[in-house]
Amino acid sequence: MSGQRRGAAARQPKCAFCKSNRDKECGQLLLSDSQKVAAHHKCMLFSSALVTSHSDSENIGGFSVDDVKKEIKRGSKLMCSSCHRPGATIGCEVKTCRRTYHYYCAVKDKAQIKENPSQGIYLIYCRKHRDASQEEIQDEEEGVANDSDSSPPQSRGRGRFEKSRAKVASRGQSEETRSTSSSQAADEESSSHRDRSPLRASPGDGGQRCGFCHAGEEENETRGVLHTDNSKKVAAHYKCMLFSSGTVQLTTTSRAEFGNFDVKTVIQEIKRGKRMKCTLCSQLGATIGCEIKACVKTYHYHCGLQDKAKYIENMARGIYKLYCKNHSGNEERDEEDEERENRSRARAAVDHGGTPSTQLNGN
Repeated sequence: MSGQRRGAAARQPKCAFCKSNRDKECGQLLLSDSQKVAAHHKCMLFSSALVTSHSDSENIGGFSVDDVKKEIKRGSKLMCSSCHRPGATIGCEVKTCRRTYHYYCAVKDKAQIKENPSQGIYLIYCRKHRDASQEEIQDEEEGVANDSDSSPPQSRGRGRFEKSRAKVASRGQSEETRSTSSSQAADEESSSHRDRSPLRASPGDGGQRCGFCHAGEEENETRGVLHTDNSKKVAAHYKCMLFSSGTVQLTTTSRAEFGNFDVKTVIQEIKRGKRMKCTLCSQLGATIGCEIKACVKTYHYHCGLQDKAKYIENMARGIYKLYCKNHSGNEERDEEDEERENRSRARAAVDHGGTPSTQLNGN
C-alpha cells in the first residue's frame, strides 16, 4: 500500500518552473493537452519572455505550449536569487537589477508584486526596489527628469481605457522579450538586463521607429506623423497612439508635448505592447483591442485596417474605438445606447433646473 502511495505521489505533476505543487501561492497548476507540460498560472504570467497566443495550436493557460517549453529551457540556466535553484524566469523590473526568482520565492523574499489583469500588468520588484513607484523607476532608468506640467492630463474617454476591461490576451508588457536560444547561454545569466527603450531601430538603420508598429517615417502618410522625443527615447505614430487603449491626451494648455499626448502614458503603453501579439501579423506591439469586452483580438493600427476592422473616430467627442470585422455591427448599437444616455442626462439636468452639460469624452 505504501508503495502505491509513493507511486501516486511520484506521478503527480509538478510545475516545470518552480518544481513544486504550491497551487495556493502560485495559482492553478495547468497541464497541456498532451499532459507533457505542467506549469502554475502565475509562474507563466510573470515569466519575462512569455506572450499570450492567438493561434489555434496547443496552448496552456493562454500561452503557446512551444513558447512555454522555450521559457522552461531558458529558465534552466537562470538561478533563483532566493533558493539558488534553476527555473527563475521572473526578473526584477528595474533594468540594472540582476535578481531573478521563481514566483513563490519572490513572494517569500518580500518582493513587490504588481498585478493588474485589466491593464495586462504583471510586474515584480525585488525587496530592494519594492518601495519605488513604477513611474519613478521608469524615469530613473531612462534619465528623465520629472515633468512639472501644471495642467493635469485628461482621459480621452475612448471606452476601453475608462472601462479598463480585462482581456486574457492583454498582458501588459513591461519589457522586451528575452532570447530563448540555447546558443546564447553566455547571455542568460544577465538576462535581467532588459532593453526597455521603446525605440525599435533595425540594425544599421539610423532612423527612429514607432514603438508600436516598428515602422519609421516612411509610413507617416497612413499612420500619422511619427512623433519623437530623444530625451525620453520614444517614438510613435499619431494614429498608433490615438487608438491605443492606455494613452492619454493632454489638455489644451499643454498640447505641444508629444503630439498632444502625455509621453509617460505613451511609454507605458509601448511597454505593455511588448507582451501583446497582433492577431493578424503575430508581431508584438498590438495595443489596439476590439471594443467588445469578450473579444481577444488586438492589432497594430495598420493591421486593423488590413484585417477589415472598423475604426470609429469622433474628435469632437473624444471617441476612438476599433471593432474587429466580426463585431463591426456592434458599433451602431453602441452609438444608439450612447445617444439615449446623453438624452437622459440632458433631461435630468433640465428637470433639476440646470443646463445640460456637454460630454466631450464620449462616456
